Amino acid sequence: MRSMIFQLLICLFFLSTNVLANEIDLSKRNSLKPEETIYLDPNTILFIDVRTQKEWDKGYITGATHLPLKDFKVNLPKIIPDKTMPVVVYCSQGGRAVAATKYMNNLGYHAVPVIDGGYLQMLYAGHKHSR
Repeated sequence: MRSMIFQLLICLFFLSTNVLANEIDLSKRNSLKPEETIYLDPNTILFIDVRTQKEWDKGYITGATHLPLKDFKVNLPKIIPDKTMPVVVYCSQGGRAVAATKYMNNLGYHAVPVIDGGYLQMLYAGHKHSR
């Protein structure tokens, strides 16, 4: 009986995380909590890392695209030509990501949220990272 209850709880957990992923509407959000971003599909949402090359070389979120803030204005149209593509932006703490999203929104990109707390908070939330 305990085994069946445990299995049922596990199933409910996975169903609830799937529902959460489907409920996150990026168009209505200015920011996301790092734990919310765990459920976003990197195959359909582009994670942009605006940290420096030196920071990127120390580690980055698996699947993220590196677009340093200093190169942002020049390379943005090349990396993200489709202004309707779902995008979330992060840096080490949030300041550069906010600057990047303001720039993107001014250019007509659709609702680009920032990840609260940046890279380290994403790691603490359980994101996979690469080096």
